[in-house]
Order: sequence, then structure tokens, then C-alpha cells
Amino acid sequence: MTDLEAVADSETCSDPDGEIRHLKSTIAALRQALEDGEAERNALRQRVRAAYEGDIAELKATITALRDALEESRHSGRMAAESVVANSAGEIAQLRQIAQALRDAIESLHHEHRQEIQRLTAAAQDEAVQLQAAARTLREQLEEAASQTLIQKQEAAAAAAGEIRELKATCQTLRYELDRARGNVE
Repeated sequence: MTDLEAVADSETCSDPDGEIRHLKSTIAALRQALEDGEAERNALRQRVRAAYEGDIAELKATITALRDALEESRHSGRMAAESVVANSAGEIAQLRQIAQALRDAIESLHHEHRQEIQRLTAAAQDEAVQLQAAARTLREQLEEAASQTLIQKQEAAAAAAGEIRELKATCQTLRYELDRARGNVE
């Protein structure tokens, strides 16, 4: 049971002040639910941001390590080229393939990372839209309930006024008949 349902179940008000208190507590519960939704969305953003910052830092460390490894490989290639000229062309070609493969892998990781960020952003935006729509619907329902309450109050007041008029007329008629029965009426 949600807080909103708990408030609605716990307060069954028959007097106008009680209904007003009930509506105010319902509004407060709706506001709290909206704030909780926003807090959850902000927490999700922070978790996503933290996760991606970790991934980015890891990718940067990988790139640095790969660059260092590439530099070391190039250095080794140069030394090998000096010592064995015949094999240098093959080693250079192999190093270029490795470098291209590393670049491709890095680009692929960046692409996947961008897609995941876009997916999570879209999901967060969808959730925000859904929460806003739910809040709007609840606000409309609250306004409708307030309008219905006012109409019911007005109808009850009109009915009570009519009944009072009828009772006054009945009382006058009965008083007149009582006076007449006692012989006081001319």
C-alpha cells in the first residue's frame, strides 16, 4: 500500500474540515511521491554518471597502457630493424596491424559507451515523462475531487435550507392549528 493509499484509507472524513484536512494530506502525499520520484531519478543519474566515469577512467588507463605497449613495441621494432634489416618490414607491418586493431577496439568501446549513455539517458527521460504524466493525472483527479466536494456541499446546503423552510412552514401551520384548537384564533 502506498503512502497515498494509506492516507486515503486512514482518513474517512464526514465533516468539511476533515475533508479539507484529508485533501491537504493527499496533496502532501502527492508532493512527497513526486519529490521521491525526482530523488530516485537524480540518484540514478549519479549512479550512471559514476559508473561511466569509472569506465572512462578504465578506458583512459587502457589507452595509456596500450600506448605504452605500442611505444615499447615500436622501440623494439626499431632496435630489431637495426639488427635485422630483412625482418624489419614484417615486424613494422605487424605492429601497424596491432596498432590499427587497438584503435579499432578503442573506437568500438567508445561507440558502445556512447550508445549505452544514450540508452540510459532515453530511459531516464522516459521515466521522467511518465512521472510527470502521473503527477498531472493525480493533480487533475485531485481538482475533480475538490470540485465534486464543493458541488456536494452546495447541494447539501440547498437541501438543508429547503428542509428548514418546510419545517418552519409546518411549525407555523401546527402552531396556528394548536391556537385554533385552543380557541385562541378568531
